[in-house]
Amino acid sequence: MDSLSAPSPCPAPGSQLSADEMKLLAKLEEQNRLLETDSKSLYSVSGVLQSPTSPKTFSHDDDTWGRVIKEWDDWSKRKVGQIKVLIRRGVPAHLRPVVWQLLCDAQNVSASQHYSDLLKSSCPAETLIHRDLSRILPQHQLFQKLRDATCQEPLLNVLKAYSVLDREIGYCQGSVFIVGLLLTQMAEEEAFCVFVRLMKDFRMRELYRSSMVELGCCIYQFDSMIQLPELHSHFQTQGFHTSMFSSSWFLNILLSSLPITAAMRTFDIFMCEGLEIVFRVGLAVLHMKQTELLKLDTEGMMNCLQHLESWESDPDGMIEAAYQIKYSSGRMKQLRKEYTSIKTKELEDQEELNGLSSENKHLKQRLDILEKRCSEQLVSQMKKELEESLLNAARSQNTLKEMQTNTLQIEESSSTVPDEDSAVYLQTELISCRLREAEALTGLRELKQHIKDLVKKWQWQQVHGGGQQKVSSAQNDLQVELLSTRLKEALAQAALRESRHKLLQLQTEDKIHSDQLKRAEAHINSQRDHLRELTSQHQDLRSQLQQSRQRFSALQYKMQIISKSTTSFSQTTLKPSTSASLEHNDT
Repeated sequence: MDSLSAPSPCPAPGSQLSADEMKLLAKLEEQNRLLETDSKSLYSVSGVLQSPTSPKTFSHDDDTWGRVIKEWDDWSKRKVGQIKVLIRRGVPAHLRPVVWQLLCDAQNVSASQHYSDLLKSSCPAETLIHRDLSRILPQHQLFQKLRDATCQEPLLNVLKAYSVLDREIGYCQGSVFIVGLLLTQMAEEEAFCVFVRLMKDFRMRELYRSSMVELGCCIYQFDSMIQLPELHSHFQTQGFHTSMFSSSWFLNILLSSLPITAAMRTFDIFMCEGLEIVFRVGLAVLHMKQTELLKLDTEGMMNCLQHLESWESDPDGMIEAAYQIKYSSGRMKQLRKEYTSIKTKELEDQEELNGLSSENKHLKQRLDILEKRCSEQLVSQMKKELEESLLNAARSQNTLKEMQTNTLQIEESSSTVPDEDSAVYLQTELISCRLREAEALTGLRELKQHIKDLVKKWQWQQVHGGGQQKVSSAQNDLQVELLSTRLKEALAQAALRESRHKLLQLQTEDKIHSDQLKRAEAHINSQRDHLRELTSQHQDLRSQLQQSRQRFSALQYKMQIISKSTTSFSQTTLKPSTSASLEHNDT
């Protein structure tokens, strides 16, 4: 932060103080008096909860800090560097509440006037806040004096009030530690005003968004700033990513991991310089604990980085180590641009993949419709052909019966004729009729066999047509599931690797999706070939049916000829017998 905000305009040194500054000075003198007279008390008259580990003696910088507070407007504009140096050296415990409020300009928070109204409003996250407080408070030393129900009420009120004030962000678990630390230094309403400023002006609101874009950017910057090859290789071997521990560091400003004394010093600098101190302290922790971390597994590393009690007795050493870390604002801006470009590319790829997925789904639906239509048309055509074949078979059977009747008549007539020539002629005709009958029976058997084949094909089409659709649908479902699985894998890996590796992976995924589209097109082509085969089979069946009809028509024509020849033969045999009887009568 290049400049510090002031609660209100202040006159130059030597002139009369404003009303706000007079109130701050009066409150500061009252707190100093209470600390001097009652060092064992945890609460002041104004309701301020003091940290049990805060020093009770004044530092030698009290006079300097007194001038800074009185001349805050001038110092915040012209002597920002000196204020940073003073804060890095440490803020006196009894001045910390006032300094924090000055640093974030908490006096000018408009929502403070509506604090009581916010508490009366319904809070959707109240149940979640109660659950988190009951789980977090007993486990952390920061809240050892807030385990009583009466002490928890201010913490609950501040969290509820902000979740009602900012419904877009609502409640975040990391805010419990920040609000809890503020309540150890100031009253409930003052803590609420400071927390509102932190959320608005210190990037905390962006960190708490559900999209986690800002948090992801911080983690990307932090991971890129780690210049420890051995430790980085060990993290990769163990499958241990920096987001597993650094996310909580950014969300609660290291308050859940550091001891109280070190947490206070870190938060002092955070109120002045912002999130830079989180990067510095985090990198200093990795440098100092590198040897220890190389010997631990994932669970051990997580426990080591979440419990940093070793700095409880030496917070000055922690701050000194933090400012020995190389930190470049230009480098941070460059990393932010890289992260923004990566996220933009991921969003574009996501949109492209969604488009391909929807197109694939549309093609699948069209393919199912085409298969259904083709199957229905083929089945209906085969039904019609089967009905025609059965009708032709019935006609053939009737024709055969007529031929058998004519044959019996010829046999009877041949048995009654005494003439040997006539008998030989009739026998010859009978043999030819038998041969024609045998041919007709053979044709009938072939027609029946053809009908059976048609029935089998129709039944097979009914059974396997639906199964084929099911197989095709199952294959398409598997392809869609495979596409979504690879998409999730791509999204997960895109958040874990550096920019060059991510770009290569996205190119590989694009190639995979193009192969999948090719396979889909090949599948559609195979279905079209199958449709052509069915169409050709249909044409063959029609030609066979046409041949059968021609055979039946030829057979019918032959039967007509036989009937005519039989009639002419009977007439010729009757004429000689009539003339012989007349000659006998004449004689």
